[in-house]
Amino acid sequence: MATPISANRQRRVWTKRAEGWDHGSVTGLEVVIDTVLDRAQPQPGEFAVDLGCGTGALTIPLARRCGQVLAVDVSDAMIDRLRARLSDAGLGNVETRTVPIEQLELPPASVDLVVSNYALHHLRDRDKQVVVERAAIWLRPGGRLAVGDMMFGRGGEARDWAIAAGKMRALGRRGPGGWWRIAKNLWRYLWRVQERPVSLSAWTAMFERAGFEDLSNVSVHAEAGVVAGRRKA
Repeated sequence: MATPISANRQRRVWTKRAEGWDHGSVTGLEVVIDTVLDRAQPQPGEFAVDLGCGTGALTIPLARRCGQVLAVDVSDAMIDRLRARLSDAGLGNVETRTVPIEQLELPPASVDLVVSNYALHHLRDRDKQVVVERAAIWLRPGGRLAVGDMMFGRGGEARDWAIAAGKMRALGRRGPGGWWRIAKNLWRYLWRVQERPVSLSAWTAMFERAGFEDLSNVSVHAEAGVVAGRRKA
């Protein structure tokens, strides 16, 4: 789980990024959000939790479909921007909480829906599994968990190599700046610094180990995937 030092490091990183952060401006992430919502099937009157909410790219459409939403993020600056966007949208059914995802505590069987979009790949692998297992505890019987994220492994599957090759081709066409990005991303990938993605199949296995049923997984855009499941009734 996150130590005070690692939590403070996360908070500093995301506070610096908050000013210009907007998932909607990143090509392809709109379709990931739409897929998470499609697989999550939020309903009027339900209580939903958005893990790693950022500035609200998923929280806001979720709040328009649910009765109540808890939006969780490690960064006060991200939460402040989310609150401003909620005010602009006239949405008053969202509670915010500033806490590392790994440290979130909720009562058992108190939630109808848990979602996350492009946040959990920053966690260590064992913490990803813990979050999935905790979601299974928080959810009421029949409740759903849907995760959209960067989902590729370290070369164990053909999809991993296809994603890596596509990224290198795209960055290589940008010239020296792209070459620098290739070197930086390769270093991060090999040493699992900041970003620690795992494959679509690894995510599916985590859901299975936590006891979810009616599992679905889909590759959505470039390296993105969505995995969803239902807590046993």
